[in-house]
Amino acid sequence: MYIDPKLFISPPYIECPSCGQHSFGILQIYETHYTRRCKECFFPRTTPYGKDRVASFRLPKLNKKIIYIDQFAISNMMKAVSPKNEFSRTLDKFWAGLFYKLHKLCRLQLIICPESPFHQYESILSSFYEPLKKMYKSLSSGIIFHETDDIKALQIYEHARNWIREKEDEKIKLDVQSIIKGKINGWTSKFIIIGNFPVEQRWVDELRALRGESTEELKKVFQRWQTEKHKTFSEWFEEEAMSYGRIVLRLYYEKRFNLLQVKLGVIEPTIFNLMPSSSQMIVEAIYSAFENQGVESNKLKDKTVDYLKSPSLKNVPFIKINSMLWAALARKAATGRKKPPNQGMANDISLVSMFLPYCDAMFIDNECRGYLLEEPLFSELDFGTKLFSQNNKSEFIEYLDDIKSSASEEHLDKVKEVYGNI
Repeated sequence: MYIDPKLFISPPYIECPSCGQHSFGILQIYETHYTRRCKECFFPRTTPYGKDRVASFRLPKLNKKIIYIDQFAISNMMKAVSPKNEFSRTLDKFWAGLFYKLHKLCRLQLIICPESPFHQYESILSSFYEPLKKMYKSLSSGIIFHETDDIKALQIYEHARNWIREKEDEKIKLDVQSIIKGKINGWTSKFIIIGNFPVEQRWVDELRALRGESTEELKKVFQRWQTEKHKTFSEWFEEEAMSYGRIVLRLYYEKRFNLLQVKLGVIEPTIFNLMPSSSQMIVEAIYSAFENQGVESNKLKDKTVDYLKSPSLKNVPFIKINSMLWAALARKAATGRKKPPNQGMANDISLVSMFLPYCDAMFIDNECRGYLLEEPLFSELDFGTKLFSQNNKSEFIEYLDDIKSSASEEHLDKVKEVYGNI
C-alpha cells in the first residue's frame, strides 16, 4: 500500500532553503530537537552515500509542572466534551473549561498530567472505557507513572540502604523521573498513538470481586474504629504504619509456600500464582539495598526481618502518607462519622500516598483533600504540592492561569515555531 510521504510533513511552514517555496514543514518533534523537510522538493534528500542530511533544530530545556488529575475529574471532563453531547447538559460547564485549559497548557509545553495505573484500573470498570482512556492519554502525552509496586520498592530500597548504614532519619531522594515512563521535560510529538488492546471480561469480573471484598473489609475496620473513642491520632497512625512490615512478611512467606505447592504439583500453576507479588518485590528491594552495603548473604534474612519490624519504616513517604490518611479517617469514625468509606476512598488514599511527593499539584476528591488540610497531616506531609478539589476549583483555575502568564515570550515563540498557533 502506497503512503504519500507528504502526510508526514506538517505545518507550520517556512521558506525552503532549496526550492524557495513556503513548504519547509515539520517532519518530527523529538524530546530535545525537531526536524524539517520540504513538502514540495523533499529537501533535504538522501545523498548518494545513503545518509540523510537532516535539517535539525535544537529546542530549549523545559520545566513542566506535574499535575495529577484524579479519575472523577477525568470522567467529568470526558462527559463534558463528548461529541455526542449526551452528558454535557447535566454537567457543570466547569469541566469542559477545565479540559480545554489543561489541554492547551500541555500543548504549550508548560504542564504534564501523567497517566497512572489508577486511571487504567478505574477506566476498565467503566462502560466508557475507550473515551476515558482517550481523555487521560490526551493529557499525559505518553508520560506514565510506574506501577505502584515499583514505586514502593524504590522508596523501600532507598530507605533500607539508609537504615543499614544507621542513617534511617535521612530523607530519601524523591526523583520523579525515576518513577515515570517517558521524559517529563521532553518536547512532545504532535501525534499520540493509543493502542486498543482487548479487555477480557474475566479481568473486569475479578477486579470487581476484589473491590467488593475490600469494601466489606473496610466496613468491618470502620466499625471497629467507631468503638475506639479512647484512642489518639498518634495511636491509629502507629498501628497503621507498624502493620506494613508485618503484612509484607506474612504475604512473602505465603507466596513462597504457594510456589512450593506449585513445584510439588499440589496446585495447578496459573499466571496469578506464578507472577511476582508485591511482597516479593519489597523483600527483593531490601535484599538488594543490603547487598549494596556489603551485608553478607547469610545475614540477609535476619536483617530483613529486623528492618520490616523497625519503627523507622513509618518515615518511608508512601507508608507515612497512607498511615496518616487512614488515621484521619479513624479519627472521624471515632468522633461520630456514620458512613463507612467505599472503595473510591481507598483508591484515593492509595494514589495520594504514591504520587503526592512527586507532583507540583493534584486535583483530588474533596474528602481526601480535606484530610490533608487537617493537622497533623498538613504540617507533617508538606511536600510543596498544591492541593485542589471541587471545593476550591476556582483556585485551581487561577493556578493554571498563573502558569500560562508566567511563560516567557521566548518560550511561546518557540512553541509557535514548532507547533503553530495553539
